[in-house]
Amino acid sequence: MNKLFYLFLVLTLSSCANPDVQQAGKKITYHAVDKTDTASLRLIFSDKAFEGQLEINHRGLYKDSGDVNGVLKGDTLKGTFHYQSFGVEKWYRIPIALLKKDQHLIMGVGSMEIYMNMTFFSKRVPIDYQHPKFIFEKAR
Repeated sequence: MNKLFYLFLVLTLSSCANPDVQQAGKKITYHAVDKTDTASLRLIFSDKAFEGQLEINHRGLYKDSGDVNGVLKGDTLKGTFHYQSFGVEKWYRIPIALLKKDQHLIMGVGSMEIYMNMTFFSKRVPIDYQHPKFIFEKAR
């Protein structure tokens, strides 16, 4: 009985020390700047998924805003960005890939393909995290 209690206690305390477990269900806001473009990303994490909103402001001229959702695979977030450009009624859906590194999220860039009217990252070309569009930092 005591061994079971200590095992439970150790597992509980170790999960409290894990920052990803503490953030589960909590909304986290990130901001990024790339030259004249800015982006704001608000995410809610669950055990193996994420959802939230992304807004990209292009040089102050127009912005893309919409919902993001997807799955967590290790240190990578892969999903879709379902957005609408400012002033345009049409909705678009594109893939999104973010790499968790330290306290940052790095937005990967990749070659895209369309299959059955859905856009995907090409499996033949790896997603590039070395030359990202945005590097998101947690908002303070």
